[in-house]
Amino acid sequence: MKQSIIYCLFLISLSIQGQTLSDKQIDKLNYLQVQTDQLSLDNLDIQKDLNTILVLDRKRKTNKTVAIVLTSIAASGIVLGGIVIANGTNSEGSAISSVVGGLTMAGGAIYGGISIPFWSAAKKRKKERDALVKMF
Repeated sequence: MKQSIIYCLFLISLSIQGQTLSDKQIDKLNYLQVQTDQLSLDNLDIQKDLNTILVLDRKRKTNKTVAIVLTSIAASGIVLGGIVIANGTNSEGSAISSVVGGLTMAGGAIYGGISIPFWSAAKKRKKERDALVKMF
């Protein structure tokens, strides 16, 4: 019984220590121009704000990456569709190539439309992160 209580207290103490910021997180905050040297990292409110900055930056990067991928697919689809339409105008299967080219261009346009909310979300997260960074 005594051993199980000691074991539980040990596990609780490990989880409490996990609330501090790691060296990698502190380096990331310093890269974002948050001077962590002058801050009291033992204060829970400061830790919460610093963790929020890190979370917002990660969300911004994720949204921006998805937006870049979707925009790249959109641009390649539109260009490829235009090439298929242009090359198929003088051949026998011009109707089929026009349909395939049109569908490829339409797919590219749809991907371009889908990427717009990701760009705006990345911009919004950046503004939120920068507002928190200015507090420090």
